[in-house]
Amino acid sequence: MEPVRTHRSRLVVEAARLHRARVRRRLGRTLIEGPHLLEEAVNAGVVIHRLFALPGDEVAPVLAGQAGLDPLWVDEAAMGRLAGTETPRGPVAVVEILDERIDRHRDLLVSWEVSDPGNVGSLVRIAWGFDWGYAYTESSADPWSPKALRSGAGGQLHVPVARIGGLEDLESWTIVATVVAGGDEPRRPPGGPVAVLVGEESAGLPQRVATAADLRVTIPLPGLAESLNAAVAAGIVVHQLTKPGEEGEGGV
Repeated sequence: MEPVRTHRSRLVVEAARLHRARVRRRLGRTLIEGPHLLEEAVNAGVVIHRLFALPGDEVAPVLAGQAGLDPLWVDEAAMGRLAGTETPRGPVAVVEILDERIDRHRDLLVSWEVSDPGNVGSLVRIAWGFDWGYAYTESSADPWSPKALRSGAGGQLHVPVARIGGLEDLESWTIVATVVAGGDEPRRPPGGPVAVLVGEESAGLPQRVATAADLRVTIPLPGLAESLNAAVAAGIVVHQLTKPGEEGEGGV
């Protein structure tokens, strides 16, 4: 077995820098943690550059072999530096970020200035579950961050993901804004694909964006809660707007 690397190892230090969004964008790489996400990456044919694991990890050599690599063994301090979790078990891999792509014939879920990576990951997972595409604005959290990848269960590896500059990039879609009050009950409009916009949980969509949308929808709440969190609301609206016959056989 190769020597066990410490948190000061050059390869560990270089990989840990991928926790920074600007480094991820510059290098086109990110970190994924855990056997489930690694299996998703292998099955999706994603390029895996390095795989770090703790000594004794029996899964790591199998996954590394499927990716054409040998695992790099690290100590617990190094794994803590690489992982984004409080009690990291690994493995952690450096993987290639997929090229941004957008399918103009597919419905689209858009996070508009959603800053929490956990919410962003949940939105990606919703898009994946309903076979929609996913887009995000510049001021939204990076969907390729390790936390967003965990929250999205690796959905980023399976759905088209793209960054947009503004509403002008959504001219091919009927734009549907989710608003807390004053909108219509969610129903699919006639015509082509739709783009559902979801805003920051505390503030919602900017007024100018909601006003410019083709439709504004509000989920009716018979209970006392004034609103739902962003991901829950998005899931309900996407379910309501998914064309009949497009839903698969999966579930929670």
